[in-house]
Amino acid sequence: MSFRPRLVATLRAVKEILAVEGVMVVGSQVPNLLQPHAAATLVVSRDVDLAVPLAVRHQVVARLGTLSHHSRSAQEPSVWVSQEEELLEVNFVGLDPAIRTAGETYVAADPQLPLLVFGPLSLLRSGGLVEVEDVRVPVPHPAGLLAEKLLTDRSGVKGERDKLVALALLLIMDERSVEEFIDLYSSLDGQARHEIRGNLAELSLLPALPGMPDPQPHRASLARLLLLLEATEKPRHER
Repeated sequence: MSFRPRLVATLRAVKEILAVEGVMVVGSQVPNLLQPHAAATLVVSRDVDLAVPLAVRHQVVARLGTLSHHSRSAQEPSVWVSQEEELLEVNFVGLDPAIRTAGETYVAADPQLPLLVFGPLSLLRSGGLVEVEDVRVPVPHPAGLLAEKLLTDRSGVKGERDKLVALALLLIMDERSVEEFIDLYSSLDGQARHEIRGNLAELSLLPALPGMPDPQPHRASLARLLLLLEATEKPRHER
């Protein structure tokens, strides 16, 4: 079975949870969903990440029983796995809008659905719904997700994938979304801005990976974006 039918089948399996207000699909599947007709041409990972605002976790817990084709992982209770080949793994992560620094991460304990709360996820804002066949999928605005991916502190292949997901987002973002990303970048603290610029520079030098966009043809565009970000670092009278 090709990747897109597996992604669609998994979204259909979690549609009751996606109906909880505030829950969003995040992570590497978002560029797939934002492509025209949710083409899903990028095979970055074999899972679907669901961001759960802590304020609605109890509603999500009440609907875990609808995951009839998934079961909780004994090793990672925030991960739900399926023995059926046509379905992807489902990962639950916590979203706390009260976090003020992107570097803050903590575990929100719960006997039924413990959540690792990532600070960068606090940058995400609703981007509306994407219609994928018979499923309405809530996704974040690409500007916030781009910033979150460029704040990755993961190393090795996982870190490279985060950066290539950022490139995939950039390739489908319109000019207004890019401007919103620059505005968001300007609102972050100095350490976060430094990390974004550093990861953007590293992205332009990465080799292509299977199923992912090749940075080489887009190096000039990445360099222009980096210059725009660097320009915001200057005092206003020097811009």
